[in-house]
Amino acid sequence: MIQNPSIEQYLNCSFECGCGRTHKSLFAHYIFETGAIAKLPALLEQLGYKRPYLISDTHTHKIAGIKVEEVLGKAGIPFASHVLKSPENGDLAADEHALGSVAMANDKDADIIISIGTGTINDLGRYFSYITGRPFLLVATAPSMDGLVSGVAPLIFHNMKITFPAQEPLALICEPEILAKAPLKMLAAGAADILGKYNCLLDWKLSHIVNDEYYCDTIAGIMGTAVDRTMESTKGLASQDSKAVSVLTEALVLSGIAMDFSGNSRPASGAEHHQSHYWEMQFLFDGIPAVLHGTKVGIGTVLMLELYNTLAEMEKPDFAAIRAKVADRLSTEAWEKEMHRCYGDGAEGIIALEKKAGKNNVEGLQKRLAVIEERWEEIRELAKTAPKAAEISHVLEEMGAAKIPADVGIPRQYVYDSIRYGKELRDRYTILQLMWDIDRLEEEAVKLVEKYCN
Repeated sequence: MIQNPSIEQYLNCSFECGCGRTHKSLFAHYIFETGAIAKLPALLEQLGYKRPYLISDTHTHKIAGIKVEEVLGKAGIPFASHVLKSPENGDLAADEHALGSVAMANDKDADIIISIGTGTINDLGRYFSYITGRPFLLVATAPSMDGLVSGVAPLIFHNMKITFPAQEPLALICEPEILAKAPLKMLAAGAADILGKYNCLLDWKLSHIVNDEYYCDTIAGIMGTAVDRTMESTKGLASQDSKAVSVLTEALVLSGIAMDFSGNSRPASGAEHHQSHYWEMQFLFDGIPAVLHGTKVGIGTVLMLELYNTLAEMEKPDFAAIRAKVADRLSTEAWEKEMHRCYGDGAEGIIALEKKAGKNNVEGLQKRLAVIEERWEEIRELAKTAPKAAEISHVLEEMGAAKIPADVGIPRQYVYDSIRYGKELRDRYTILQLMWDIDRLEEEAVKLVEKYCN
């Protein structure tokens, strides 16, 4: 089997890191080559599995599912295959309804789950593998998202986007010809998801400075290199060049490995993902067809980098004045009213999270303000390393990707609310929380809406 040399060192590995932790990855087999699907029977035999349960949707079944079934059939390997129906408009959602369909069609005798697809099908398959205690394998059909080999699955439950623990794949099978033929919007979505790491790595470091959150230079370095290589390949992606597709796929794989090493999605998800998740939930509430995750992440990345660019040029705030006004912006009743307006049926979950996390309480804010004031110049220097939002916007445009909210029908109100309240989705410190801490978030939300939503 041909292994990608830059990924090979991280396959099925465990090592002591300079950060003081032991990093592990169970992901063991990366097959990226012509005819990769034909090697599936030999791989199953090598791994010791005899009866797979295949999960695909209407589109991915045509693209690769039929081929997988033919290969298994010729090899005499019994299997069950469940094809979820793709909606006529938009994309299939990874929600409780889709998961219920997968569960109801389950082959209880299957000893391994194989998802055929990316995005939703991947998330459903690895979560179903996790809750049923069976291993997981992925046959990718497009390099459109960064969770190809991660051990978490973002799913929609009661209209809330929640990240659940999931089963990382033992193997990832990719045929370059299939991936390169993926619609350009899916290639652009995958690249946009990777470019979002520019922002989330800044958020991770920012939280390390302000909250002393665990941070690993090794993991950040792995992810940073993958992002830089993807940035260099975006012009090739616009022409669906196979080499550029290979670089993008590698970056997406490394993103999942980085998440496994850290034990959470921190190296791959920050405030840009909060924007994407918020918009996705609002689309569900309003019955608007879904938009590819990476597409929304790209738009969110431009907005969040604008905040970092603003921070880089900002004068040191008047912290005494900020402290004097703390009580004026921490009305629990008013905040909960806004949560019900923004999150609807999911508001109680958001309120419960805040009660547990205390992101907005007086004690936590005062403690963070003391650190921010003391380390202001260090924070500004970090912000100065951020790419210019206009540069990322230009790259997205060159790939034919969405770069402003209106490109995919995201209304002004969604954008304002996602900037102002998207931070409540996770107990995770990002540029959004920092701007709230220094009492600039509402002002900056108005500016961003005026700039990007006209």
